[in-house]
Amino acid sequence: MIDDRTPVIVGVGQVNGAEGAAEPVDLIEIAARRALADTGGRALPIELVALTKIGTQRYRNAPRRVAQRLGHAGARTLQANHGGHTSQIVLAHAASEIAQGRLRAALLAGGELGSALRTGRLQSDVGSPSRDEDRLDASEPDPDLAFGDDLGQWIGHPHENALGIAEPIQMYPLMDTALGAALGRSRDEHLDAVSRLWSRMSAVAAANPYADDRKGHSPAEIREASASNRYVGFPYTKLMNSNQFIDQAAAILLCSVGVARSLGIEPSRWVFPWASAVAHEPFVSERWHLHESRALTVAAHQLEAMIGRSLREAGFVDLYACFPFAVQTQARALALDPDREITLTGGMRFAGGPWNNYTTHMLANVVERVRAEPDALAVCSSNGGLASRFCVVAYSGRPHVEGFRGLAGPFTDPGPRRCLETAPRGLGRIEGYVIPHGRSREASHAIAACLLEDGARAWARLEAPRDVEAMLASDPIGRPVRFEPSGARLD
Repeated sequence: MIDDRTPVIVGVGQVNGAEGAAEPVDLIEIAARRALADTGGRALPIELVALTKIGTQRYRNAPRRVAQRLGHAGARTLQANHGGHTSQIVLAHAASEIAQGRLRAALLAGGELGSALRTGRLQSDVGSPSRDEDRLDASEPDPDLAFGDDLGQWIGHPHENALGIAEPIQMYPLMDTALGAALGRSRDEHLDAVSRLWSRMSAVAAANPYADDRKGHSPAEIREASASNRYVGFPYTKLMNSNQFIDQAAAILLCSVGVARSLGIEPSRWVFPWASAVAHEPFVSERWHLHESRALTVAAHQLEAMIGRSLREAGFVDLYACFPFAVQTQARALALDPDREITLTGGMRFAGGPWNNYTTHMLANVVERVRAEPDALAVCSSNGGLASRFCVVAYSGRPHVEGFRGLAGPFTDPGPRRCLETAPRGLGRIEGYVIPHGRSREASHAIAACLLEDGARAWARLEAPRDVEAMLASDPIGRPVRFEPSGARLD
């Protein structure tokens, strides 16, 4: 007999397209109502409404607005901060509260209305500090609960921010060039592998009815720059970058087994979270190797210990897929075969990248697949920042013999960290690089992470046209860079 306090997912809902919405909470309401319908139309006693951070509109208390629209004005509200990892952490929080008898049912949701942001009808909240002057409606109370740190505290190192290089469109391709070198691949070999991976993502998105781009793209189409597929941060093309200006929402309903039983929700619809683990990586500047996520490896081992299973046994895997490097580093940290199916959703370029809420869409797809094969183990890994924070969770259509095992961590990188030289002199060698391209399709400079002779890391901004041209022409990994008072140049 399953304990009545065991947490279980009983409803999921997704939306792709504006659906006549005027603001993001309109789409979230639609997704939430679809999740309620997915339970069989049961009237769940929702006591917590939790939202991921909305990026396309500022709200003081968006969870409260959603709760009121759904007829649960008395529910407690939780607002997460920015980060793609937050959905699963919030789910684990709700599951823990249910397991301890402090919560009967919760709604976890999020959504974006990118079309309104593009047209200027809405004002983005990205990067805005949570201060009263940045909130639109001072009459609303703050959410009852808040989760997460401000972006500036954990994504970019202060020196990275000062140099203007702590952007995902720069850092992810840079780390990917380091990964290709670590794998012993030539630049062309690695780009071929990345393009094949991303093409597989697009094929999954093509079969996903809630995906934004369902065309399917060949490896050559993804890899080759063209009028419609310019370089953004060489060697990444536009098709390798997340697509976040979209109209999407997703919602998850979680309750206790006791509530599910009392409402007559069919057990074949139940999906159980087993356990979760969180990892916090250092700033990119301080990582010993740019291509590794060592804290995530520790978290993965802890999750395996908690569930008593190897993650390699998972029948279903969905890895957070904002950029190709993110998928590869998660697969490596979780010791998963990169050639296996590693997405159920299709990635943020093709399925859509609704700011901080992509993981909620992943969870909805995990639930649907597990319902069809309830004995399967499913693993969902989510990422925030610059491969900075992760949350990995195990799910199944059967309850774990020990119930929900909780949220472990955050685990950190147990190894040494690099010192960052902020005023380098002398020689260094390139370990990773990116060449930003503007909308004009021209490159004005290159950014390189370099290891100095004493093992410290330094950042180089190479602006000489001959240096940029040389780095575009051939792989510069391992090439010497000379740091001088006037700047950096290829030696």
